Amino acid sequence: MTNQAEIITEERRHKLFLAAVLLTNIMTMLNTTTVTISLPSYMTIFGVDINAVQWVSVGYLLPLGMVMPLSEYLCERYSYRRVFLLSVAAMGICSLCCACSVTFFMLVFFRFLKGIAGGLVIPCTMAMLYRYIPKQLQANYLGNAVLFQSIGVAIGPTLAGILLQISSWHMLFLVNLPLVLIVLWAGQKSIPAETGNQADSFDFVGILQVSVGTGMVMVAFTEGDAWGWTSPLFLACFGVGLALVLLFIFRQTHTTHPLLNFAVLKYRPFVLALLIQCTLAMTLGITAILAQIYFQTVRGYSPAAVGIFLLFPSLMMLVGNKAANGLHKKGVSRWLIMIGMGVAALGNMGLCGLSLDTGIVYLLLCFCLRYLGMGILQMPLTDYGLSSVPPHLSGHASSMYNWGKQLTQVVSTNVLTVLLSLNLTRYYLAAGNTGTPVEGTAAYNIAATQAVNSDFFYLSVFLVISFLCTFMIRPQNKK
Repeated sequence: MTNQAEIITEERRHKLFLAAVLLTNIMTMLNTTTVTISLPSYMTIFGVDINAVQWVSVGYLLPLGMVMPLSEYLCERYSYRRVFLLSVAAMGICSLCCACSVTFFMLVFFRFLKGIAGGLVIPCTMAMLYRYIPKQLQANYLGNAVLFQSIGVAIGPTLAGILLQISSWHMLFLVNLPLVLIVLWAGQKSIPAETGNQADSFDFVGILQVSVGTGMVMVAFTEGDAWGWTSPLFLACFGVGLALVLLFIFRQTHTTHPLLNFAVLKYRPFVLALLIQCTLAMTLGITAILAQIYFQTVRGYSPAAVGIFLLFPSLMMLVGNKAANGLHKKGVSRWLIMIGMGVAALGNMGLCGLSLDTGIVYLLLCFCLRYLGMGILQMPLTDYGLSSVPPHLSGHASSMYNWGKQLTQVVSTNVLTVLLSLNLTRYYLAAGNTGTPVEGTAAYNIAATQAVNSDFFYLSVFLVISFLCTFMIRPQNKK
């Protein structure tokens, strides 16, 4: 474990630290949200098909999940300051390299490296809030951090659509560079310097087990449709990956210096918050794909139009975050989580019966309710879970929280995408059509809309279950 953490007390350092954290949250969200909506453009630019182009997104999300469990271990070994600053710098360099890519492979390669850096930054940022900030300010800082994450979600699709309309795809990566420079300056001035603890030997075995195991599980579900869900390749990749993850868990529970301390799972509020957060990750993960299919492919809207449409629900997420930040101080976090989940579930259920001529006002209302609910519950849910863990385990709790969320998002997104494809074909054939569904035809549009409805229904089931789980949350003053 690292030396005793220095609590930041100077007002100027507080402001600089908060600036570094908030801008990092915007930057990490932009890395995901600006790319997803631009996938059709990459297909045209690089001449690749839909199966290949998904690696622009997966190539970032995959390493993100692989290294998240290692964040706390590396921060304790080399200090939070060093890991944070080096990772942010690496993200900036990789963004520049992505913008300069001349081949599709080059773009995916640097997205992969950027995902490694992002996987270290995200848990590190959250852990630092509970490490360097006085306890009475932690919830407020976390609320601001979640708020700025939502800003990244809100402006990402719109920014991407506008930039693709008036400029080139290179700008999607260059827009990050000014943020990187500001974060490096603010972090250098505010994050306490620590020596870290390098007395113990470097656990290469544990690192390989969790990173390779997580990666193999994620790759298996990403390529499962192409390989075949009962193929030897899928079964081998998934089986070996799962075995490595289970072996990693076993080793970490039988060592005095774990890479990832599973003792955080002894705290019931943390486990409950983690499970609910995984449902939210599942819901957000597939949204871009469902929106692309329904709005762009079926309804014929342009990327810019879809981006502008999604801006309004994302702004509602900001409203929910802001309201939750103010009400959380009054000790009503339990009710915020329950109300937020209920509103999100209600909005999602409204999207289970879309048609080819569903009104734009109705669509906007459902999406706004969905995002408003998630905005209301994100901060109090995260604080409820992480604040229940002792300070010396907060870093491990942050790594576990983000690892579970990221793994769930990638796996569920690919499973729901496969179900979307299977249901599309099933509805197409059930309507009396033959052959393969062809985009642009009336039969395809009807089947695709029904398939999108099915995915929204599956999400509604999980959201309702999570809503029922919120009744198990106890008031915070009883922890």
